[in-house]
Amino acid sequence: MRKFSAEALGTGLFALLLLALALLPSVGGIHFAKAEHGANDLIRRDLREIHKDTLRVLVLPDALTYEPRPGARTGLEWELLERFARWEKVAIKPIPVSDRDSMYWMLRHGLGDIIAAQTTQAGWASPGNACTQGYRLVACMRATVPGGKTQAKDSLAVSAWSPFLDTLGRLVTGDSAWRVAIKPQPPEVLLTSVALGRTKQLLVSDATAYMEAKRLPLVEFKDRTGRSVPLVFVVRPNSEKLLHALDTWLALSPEREVRRAMIEAYENGLDTRKVRASRSGLTLGSDSISPFDSLFQLHADSSSLDWKLLAAVAYKESSFDTSAVSYAGAGGLMQMMPATAAAMGVTKEGGVDGHIKGASQYLHTLNAIWQREVPRDDQRMKFVLAAYNAGPGHVKDAQRLAKTLELDPSRWDGNVEKAMVLLNRPRYFTLPLAKNGYCRGQDVYFYVREVTGLFGWLRGNDMEKK
Repeated sequence: MRKFSAEALGTGLFALLLLALALLPSVGGIHFAKAEHGANDLIRRDLREIHKDTLRVLVLPDALTYEPRPGARTGLEWELLERFARWEKVAIKPIPVSDRDSMYWMLRHGLGDIIAAQTTQAGWASPGNACTQGYRLVACMRATVPGGKTQAKDSLAVSAWSPFLDTLGRLVTGDSAWRVAIKPQPPEVLLTSVALGRTKQLLVSDATAYMEAKRLPLVEFKDRTGRSVPLVFVVRPNSEKLLHALDTWLALSPEREVRRAMIEAYENGLDTRKVRASRSGLTLGSDSISPFDSLFQLHADSSSLDWKLLAAVAYKESSFDTSAVSYAGAGGLMQMMPATAAAMGVTKEGGVDGHIKGASQYLHTLNAIWQREVPRDDQRMKFVLAAYNAGPGHVKDAQRLAKTLELDPSRWDGNVEKAMVLLNRPRYFTLPLAKNGYCRGQDVYFYVREVTGLFGWLRGNDMEKK
């Protein structure tokens, strides 16, 4: 019988564990049972060993650390470490982990080389480990439900991952008049709870507030307070060369300039949404809105639509520019995608008349999809507009998600619109019910509100208030 040494057996088990990690789904994150952290649990693995293998980054699933989406992997911390890996000429791999104890254990045992989790030199990951110099400063803000009222007696939820907690779970940014309730969930999970109205208020960083302000309109961010703290990356204490390389790279002047630009991009929410069209030039309550009014009226009558709704869509889509083309390939006055236009019989020979006719027929078709399940006209119109903007598949996904979240799938306001926004987050667009995957749900949210608001304004009232 062949005999194995303890060393060979240990190496084999380690390799098998790494293989298992590589095969795990990358969105939900890895979770190990809670483990005690002793002084003898360190593995020896520094930059030399990493160069022979891969730089493994233990990442918190979060928009500012690591977030996979179709065609891209974003997250400020991940993108920074990708730059470091290119500078160091080493392969890099993310390992999402959604439990603090697991992340700490994996670092100590060599299953990861760097912790990227928006932590600090005094934070939960620092005991027994080494921290880089800070790469940015963050301060406290509160996330609340828009228009919601909070009082000092209400508890302020704080994620156990928060950079504003020390190793003993105390706030490090000064005294707070709020009762603090520390929650084990990652910040992104708690932020979603605020968006759904299930958590009244949450302590977040200003970096999170700036990032999420545009892509999560279901949450209000306010009250930047307290002293700023520096965010760092964490490595094993015996990874001296890796630590030195990270600190050297962080101190490089060109990298500081790039880092500032990247931080600014994330503070703008990586936003690509079109600027809202101004209502200047439109006349409130007028019977003359655009040069195309007669065509709007003709084709609205044939599909039982209000012609001013067609006008509102056209103005939002193209500002009445018949030559407009979007980055996604939608074109013309009504910004129809080529496949949709072809399905509605739109041809170049048909001109603007044929284009408006096709858009009117498409809106009528979308209205028929929700005719039975959304009986209220004002609510159904919002489903139709959402589908015109994002496609009916994404709206159906949002309805299924709304039902899962115990929201009303037949009501847009405060229900399906919330689910639609959440389809921009991996926790939701990777669910089996999201058959059409990722959607820039925040764009749909704003689109529906802007078109219904403009439609109501053109009619001399505000549909958004209904």
